[in-house]
Amino acid sequence: MITIVDYGVGNLRSVQRAIQRYYPEVIISNVEEQITKAKGIVLPGVGAFGDAVEELNRKRLFNLLKQVIPSKPTLGICLGMQLLLNKSEESPGVEGLGIVPGDVKKLELTKSIRVPHTGWNRVTGIKEPYFSGFAYFNHTYYCDVVDKSIVTAFSLHGIRFCVIFTYETILGLQFHPEKSKIIGENILKYWVRSL
Repeated sequence: MITIVDYGVGNLRSVQRAIQRYYPEVIISNVEEQITKAKGIVLPGVGAFGDAVEELNRKRLFNLLKQVIPSKPTLGICLGMQLLLNKSEESPGVEGLGIVPGDVKKLELTKSIRVPHTGWNRVTGIKEPYFSGFAYFNHTYYCDVVDKSIVTAFSLHGIRFCVIFTYETILGLQFHPEKSKIIGENILKYWVRSL
């Protein structure tokens, strides 16, 4: 069983449908037992960092995820990826899960660079060739991880920034694999095979 964590933030059904192409039993839940017994965990997310942390705490999921994620294959998507880090410039004073060392920083707005970064952009894989292609993004912040060796792929939008990292049991994606066609399908298949 794969459990997509339901904390009221994210497009859960489309993520569920995308993963079900490669793994039959995918549930959406915020029940402790269904999270702790899952073979893999998906932490999705759309919206603001601080609001997401507040919802995780309100649903008593924050501390549970801090305990469970380090020991289970986990897929963090977009805001879900960012929540795995220590903190975000989006919500000063709010602590993230702190499982992956690093901070979430804001993309810089310039005359030629629009923020939020929305739409298709090239992803360049560093370690895995099938982690390259065009992916669909919708974000203003990015993960600045401490250990740069965990960065598996990057993209360019004003700056070069991490869009995929692999850290212990975790695969983090800044883009939406369920909307990203070939690269999204490749990555979901890769992650399911790792369970």
